[in-house]
Amino acid sequence: MEEIKIRPGYIIKGYMLKEMVGAGGFSTVYKAETINPLPLYTSIIAVKVLHPRRLERQQIRQFIKEGKIVKNLEHPNIVKVFDIVQQDGNFFILMEFLDTDLLKAIRTKKEIFNEKNIIEVITKAAKGLAYIHKNGIVHKDINPSNILISYNLEKVKITDFGLAKRERFFMNKRDFMSGTEGYIPPERFEGKPADAKGDIYSFGKTIEKIYSELKFPMPEKIRNIVKIATDKNPDNRFESMEGIVFILETRKIE
Repeated sequence: MEEIKIRPGYIIKGYMLKEMVGAGGFSTVYKAETINPLPLYTSIIAVKVLHPRRLERQQIRQFIKEGKIVKNLEHPNIVKVFDIVQQDGNFFILMEFLDTDLLKAIRTKKEIFNEKNIIEVITKAAKGLAYIHKNGIVHKDINPSNILISYNLEKVKITDFGLAKRERFFMNKRDFMSGTEGYIPPERFEGKPADAKGDIYSFGKTIEKIYSELKFPMPEKIRNIVKIATDKNPDNRFESMEGIVFILETRKIE
């Protein structure tokens, strides 16, 4: 049987893959457009494909679990997953498409940001993460590349739940060091399992990175959020993301 390669032009559930818009160690993401007058979801979606060389049982299980975790979430600041599909021996996650990720936008379209709207972006991302935690999920890889945005900044959505876990599940040793360098909380290096306090640390580091890249002056209230969120001792951090959202929404930021 001839191997079917996943590339631009490939069709899945009435959508044709266009250009590749993202790639990681385990998957590739394509922009896809409907070929039907009445699209199944929206006219443009994103299609995440598990790398063919990653088709071991454990990787397939993790990929499907990622899709299922997000499919059960419904929030304006979480990327929407439409479906998880197996086709031609490959595995796909069909999801909402946004223009770009936050880090890429900061580096290539800096002009769309200002000192006011960047706080709005951070607030929306904070609400998304608070919702994730309310649902008992630890993201484990919060960083600016995993926050998707539209160029008009109306949409801000957390994505990439490839490492996400439900808090009640035991974390094995292989989980401890997963994440993105520079955003992994220090307690993970001591062998402690990932939890919501670890995500809060990563979120603080994300804010720090955003301001560093944009070279915007960091308002005192934002600086205080970062200081508390990134404390080396998890007990000294915010009790929950709601605390960060509260400060961002109710206190004047100067």
